[in-house]
Amino acid sequence: MWRWRRAFWNFFMEFKFRHAKPMVIPAPMIQIRPIVPVPLASQFPRIPITGVMVADHIPGDEAQLPARLFCRLQLALDRVFSPMQVGLVPIDADPEVALALAYPASHRRSFPAPTRPTGFDPVPDLGRLAVDGPYSCYVERSAAGVYKWDVSALEGFEIHPGLRSPAAVVEFALEAGSRSLRATRIDSELGSCTPGDHDWELAQRLALCGVTTHLSLVRHFNWLHLMSGGPLSFTTRNCLLATHPLRRLLQPHVYATHSSNHMVTLDQMAPGGDFENIFSFTHAGVCDLFQQSCADSDLRRFNPNFDVRLRGVDASELDLPAHENFRAIFDVIRAHVERYLRLYYDSGEAIAADEQLAAWLESLEAYIPHGVAELVGAPFTISGASELLATLVYFTTVEHEVLGSGVWNYQLWPDVQPPRVYASGQRIPLDVYARLVNANFTLNVRRTPLMSDFSSLALDVRGAQAFRTFHEDLTRLQAAMDGAPTTGWRIEPRMLKANINA
Repeated sequence: MWRWRRAFWNFFMEFKFRHAKPMVIPAPMIQIRPIVPVPLASQFPRIPITGVMVADHIPGDEAQLPARLFCRLQLALDRVFSPMQVGLVPIDADPEVALALAYPASHRRSFPAPTRPTGFDPVPDLGRLAVDGPYSCYVERSAAGVYKWDVSALEGFEIHPGLRSPAAVVEFALEAGSRSLRATRIDSELGSCTPGDHDWELAQRLALCGVTTHLSLVRHFNWLHLMSGGPLSFTTRNCLLATHPLRRLLQPHVYATHSSNHMVTLDQMAPGGDFENIFSFTHAGVCDLFQQSCADSDLRRFNPNFDVRLRGVDASELDLPAHENFRAIFDVIRAHVERYLRLYYDSGEAIAADEQLAAWLESLEAYIPHGVAELVGAPFTISGASELLATLVYFTTVEHEVLGSGVWNYQLWPDVQPPRVYASGQRIPLDVYARLVNANFTLNVRRTPLMSDFSSLALDVRGAQAFRTFHEDLTRLQAAMDGAPTTGWRIEPRMLKANINA
């Protein structure tokens, strides 16, 4: 039965991948019916989360009816012929053999197989992964000067029987005479482990399980999609008329957010969805985790310059290759939004006098709990407005890439980084791994590239030129990256999508 089940779902996901087409982003339409923010549980009664506010309806111009019908078909098929099968044997001990079975040649014709990160072999190098890769957003420096990863916030939520809690704290020390980190201690349900201890290897796997769980569930889906992406979209639609210059600036980055969020919420968070079948938590545990972590969402975490300051990371004593990569792209985005703003406003006072923009800013502060006011600063200036707008564009493009497609080469190696850790020591079962692989596979579907010409969305010739200049700046940055050696994990402009939509 498993062979039939696996073959069916592999075929289904390949079909989904191959038929996903980049959407054409239209100019904003007149908003006839305002979006009313309502608790997520009111739209999805089987997902009892009240701390997240979502749209009360999907706007007509982003209905995506074929995609939504396909999503409903997938949910129906999941109920009658689930991709999960109780009692399956664990995956092969050889990670390449396990991947070959779960990611067959037909998948590879659509998208290349993942490559194993340097930081995984010959043994996990947590110090390198802390600064170079998708998990670099987790290393922080305490008041006492200790560097650490801390995902202890995953403690206390219901997990599946037989699993270990993914909550963990990793402490690092600076390598003597270098600007790199070395893991020196891991606290988890195993106790406190240090290098050389009997449980050190298991503690490392548990720590990587914790950080990838937090990244996928909390930082990516809860904080980015739900707590930030949704409010940005309904606030922009409700407060800025279709002819407002900032509505045009943000259109590539907010279009179709509500329809996409609706579909992926059903696919991943409804009972029987991806999250509870891949990671450690039960459906109740996932819902409780989302509810509790809402209060920790902070928009400043999606601005690379603010984020590194919040984490207290000291670039004067530590190499931060991932941060430098992010900052290079952020600088191009910030230059773009400030150049665009100065076309339509000659001062901070002129921006402050814009009633639509004032209402937009007030709504953002009301629905995105932390970070908006700090990014804008006081008094109101073009520079402050640029910082906020650059953060909004950055999180919908770069941060979303980091947290989504950016884990492709990381999450599919469960010998080092399992999505769940069994107390018995067994490897994850075939069905869990197959679902993990297919979920990550579909994160890489073709979507509208950020390096597109969005000049047709502009209000006038000036705005059109600003969009074209942005495209030229991204092209120059890509050329510079092409000419530089690849020393590790790197996000490039050509990888980026224009928005967070599936």
